[in-house]
Amino acid sequence: MADIFISYASEDRNRVRPLAEALIERGFNVWWDRSLAAGQDYTAIIEKELKDAKAVIVVWTQSSTNSTFVRDEAGRARDEGRLVPVMLDQAQIPLGFGAFQAEDFTRWNGGANAPQMQLLVEVLSAKLSGREVNTSEIERRRRRLGTRIRIVSLLTVVALIAGIAWVVNDFVAPDPPPPDLRAELLRLLAEGQLTPEQAIQLAQILESGALGETGGTAEARLGAPSPDAASETAPAATATDGAVTEASFDATASESYRAAFTALAAHPDAQVRLAVAQMSQSSTRDAAMETLWTYANDHPDDPLRDEIYLLCGSVGEANNNPLGQRALEQATSLRSRDPAVWRMLSRSYQRANRSGEAQAAAQVSEGVEAQNAGDTAQAEAQLQQALPQLTAPQLRAPVASELGQIAEARGDFSAASARFSQAYTAREEVAQAAPDSAAAGVIQADAQQLVRALDRSGRTREACERLRQAQEQHDVAAPDEELLQRCQRQFRTNLRNDVQLAPQLRQRAIQVRPEVTPAPTP
Repeated sequence: MADIFISYASEDRNRVRPLAEALIERGFNVWWDRSLAAGQDYTAIIEKELKDAKAVIVVWTQSSTNSTFVRDEAGRARDEGRLVPVMLDQAQIPLGFGAFQAEDFTRWNGGANAPQMQLLVEVLSAKLSGREVNTSEIERRRRRLGTRIRIVSLLTVVALIAGIAWVVNDFVAPDPPPPDLRAELLRLLAEGQLTPEQAIQLAQILESGALGETGGTAEARLGAPSPDAASETAPAATATDGAVTEASFDATASESYRAAFTALAAHPDAQVRLAVAQMSQSSTRDAAMETLWTYANDHPDDPLRDEIYLLCGSVGEANNNPLGQRALEQATSLRSRDPAVWRMLSRSYQRANRSGEAQAAAQVSEGVEAQNAGDTAQAEAQLQQALPQLTAPQLRAPVASELGQIAEARGDFSAASARFSQAYTAREEVAQAAPDSAAAGVIQADAQQLVRALDRSGRTREACERLRQAQEQHDVAAPDEELLQRCQRQFRTNLRNDVQLAPQLRQRAIQVRPEVTPAPTP
């Protein structure tokens, strides 16, 4: 039984997690539905925890204001004097709850010591101790802390501009900013004074060149050693055998760094945002990269996981950190059609004297670029040449999958099923060795693509059996209702009834030629 119950809309799960973790860090006993264990009765557990909690935090957002469940839970808490509303969006609070002051967390970035958290802690402490909340005192503190937020936010903007400009512009001033300025920046970030909106705005300022950026290599912009220093620790990275050139890597890494920084500046987890800022300083870069790497591996369902790997990959490779190559290899599974990922990986392999794989990665980069442009013939030729040179299964899998999609698009389901089978086998190999890796995380998409291609090539019985095996081994849902029904009724295949297309396939929205129909089932 927990003291605090958090009510929120399921769509906001990733946004609510930092709130729950910050409260736990402050010593509170918190329950939210991520606390459910497998096999538990979902409805009964929620009912019990809601009833037993001394305080109920209702998180109002655009989604939760339309949620029947959230409204119901909020109504019970209101009627029993346990309601503690929090706003993550400037949403219209439902009728019946407007009289209750909601703590404004719209500018909160997840810090456990942020001013918003101090107010929430005061309200919760009163609820848990059974005493009345001193509304006049809370309102006085709210005004005072609101002023502090505005003042500190302005100081933080100035500090962050100076700190990032120093790195991105390769020492804009003759000397780097004083160490105390950078220390103050990191302290403010750790305390939650910098909002995601401010960080994004600053990234956009840098992108527009408003700080007087004059160019230079991506290595300089990312805080990497000078070319002379780099040559002492790594072989020269000139383009040979079709590998990516240094100039191409410079431009690609710079663009990837900026895009990833902009995305991760708004990440709901405070430790991620802090690590992103620390990546810009040589003294904290390696530790920050380890933090991001660990977070990405521990949170396979994070929608910004690919951006974390891209940030680690671009900065790590620019600074001769081996973690950069590993991050880029992970990113190929999540961003298989991103030429930048393969381009940076090509350069990484070239510097490691792996010329064959460097050439193959460069060919994949050209292939997916052609595929994105609609030139499937050129894409297929490049990917077919590259595939035999890729030794790691986590790299073979996305390339084989892309070849399968090209074959599927032209209606050659026999060739598509063969390629998807290659991809699925490679992913299984990765999943056995590293269950939490990015490659293992997309195995459902490979299984569903294989099952669909087998069915459309007329091998429905085999498709049903492969789906059964995939469900047993990797918890794979059926790709569509019609195929599920045929497997169960026509072939008596023992399958689960859940139907859900893998997110990767929903995003790609593969279109198959309408005039092509499956061959008759034998």
